[in-house]
Amino acid sequence: MKNNNHNEDFDSLKNKINNLENRIFQLESKFGIATNNNTTVESSISELSIEENQPINSEHSGIESRFGEFGLAWMGTIVFLFGISFINQYFLNTGQSLIAAIFGYCAVIGTFLISHLLRKNFASLSSKLNFISNILIYYITLRLYFFSDIPLISNKEIALGLILCVVIVQHFFALKSKSELKASISVLMLLLTASISNTTHFQFIIVVSAAIVAVVLFYIHGWWKLTLSSMFFGYVLFLLWLLTNHILVSKSPEIANDQNTIIYLLFYVTLFSMLILCKQKGQFPDAVIFISVIMNGLFFSLLLLIYIVFFYLNNYIGIFFSIATSCLVFSVLLKRYSEWKFTPALYALYGFVSISIAVFGIYNLPYSFLFLSIQSLLVVSMAIWFRSKIIIVMNFVLFLMLLVTYLIASKSVDSINISFAIVPLVSARIINWQKERLDIKTDLLRVFYLIIGFFTVLYALYKVVPVNFVTLSWTLAAGCYFLLSFMLKNNKYRAMALYTLIATVLYLFIFDLARVDIIYRIIAFMVVAVISITISIYYSKRKKQDDNQ
Repeated sequence: MKNNNHNEDFDSLKNKINNLENRIFQLESKFGIATNNNTTVESSISELSIEENQPINSEHSGIESRFGEFGLAWMGTIVFLFGISFINQYFLNTGQSLIAAIFGYCAVIGTFLISHLLRKNFASLSSKLNFISNILIYYITLRLYFFSDIPLISNKEIALGLILCVVIVQHFFALKSKSELKASISVLMLLLTASISNTTHFQFIIVVSAAIVAVVLFYIHGWWKLTLSSMFFGYVLFLLWLLTNHILVSKSPEIANDQNTIIYLLFYVTLFSMLILCKQKGQFPDAVIFISVIMNGLFFSLLLLIYIVFFYLNNYIGIFFSIATSCLVFSVLLKRYSEWKFTPALYALYGFVSISIAVFGIYNLPYSFLFLSIQSLLVVSMAIWFRSKIIIVMNFVLFLMLLVTYLIASKSVDSINISFAIVPLVSARIINWQKERLDIKTDLLRVFYLIIGFFTVLYALYKVVPVNFVTLSWTLAAGCYFLLSFMLKNNKYRAMALYTLIATVLYLFIFDLARVDIIYRIIAFMVVAVISITISIYYSKRKKQDDNQ
């Protein structure tokens, strides 16, 4: 009844519109107005009715649609994976290992077939089934020997060989489909196989092999996610082995031995260092190289520290000299061949730190401070060649830490005091001499070196010369600063001369008046007076020249 009323109203409206159209047409004809509008009312009304009756279909859009298509597909495949694994576990628990294996492989074959049949009409579901089937076949093969009370295969080597065959085949198809995700899963399966093998050298050979695969794929495809994840989990396996081995060693100290596994660690860090030589072709973000360098350095340093503490506490010198030589040579190669400008400086710094540790191991305290302070000059010279502000700044920080450590924790040694006095002055001079190569726009760093040199010179002279000649030695130092200001035409040395004179006068009146013999006291006063008056005359003449100009 309601529909009949609606149709009558619609027909009435249609008739009124037709009458209106006819009247407008008659008026246009009477006044000669042309019209190109041939659209009939029926067509307009029909279009309106079609639009009015068209249903709003939102089933294939929005969150509901995406969850229905993708979320439920993932949920279903994951539940399916757990279901198959539980059935497989049930057969294993009942001692039917053969049936468990047959059922598992049949489930894998069936999943692969279903995935293949659905690949055209249900591509998303097909890919997820394919992904799950790869995990399932690895799991079924793993349970042939591992984690089984009654394993189907009693030989561990054969079981590991079968697992490796499965992983290699999966990796082959991942490369064939150019899927980074599948390749990453296969590499992680390879690392998992290494972990559960519980065979030291086999484990680390697999870890190193996985690193080689990751680096090669980074060069070819730029698969940085695979590379970084492989690096991380590989280092985790090193850490787990070290901790497990340490627990065994603590129970039986007589078997304390790393089985030369540190060689694998050195080879591993070298492999991932090769990433720096990769040229940017738009396949990965620029930050990946920086992240890889930092990750590689931090994880390697942590593991190396554990190795030294556990196994090499008495013979680590050769290890650090080898690392230092490798890092310095590699930094030179990076300077020549790498397009990543920050990397040579980082490896050079790591090399110098390794040298410092080796020097400490050779000479111990306090005499290692002498060679470490002199090494600072070598680092500055290296920074000049690298044109690296990073090395200069880090070297200054390390030198300052070294000086503070010496003053606080070590006894005073004259040769070390003199070294700490000379090194900052020479470093400041080198930086000023080659500041264009270093692209240093400010003298702030050089000023810091000169400030350190100012105090260390006073301290060294105070410790080296006899107490009666401290004032004279400081006065002589002021005179040397003044001569340097003339020769080098540098005002900073002139300022150091003035401050040294002020310190000398204060020391003279506060300390020398009370404890120095009268003869030495007279000599000190006269020398300080002559030097002060001479410098005063110089400033007076200089002021007159400035006024005349």
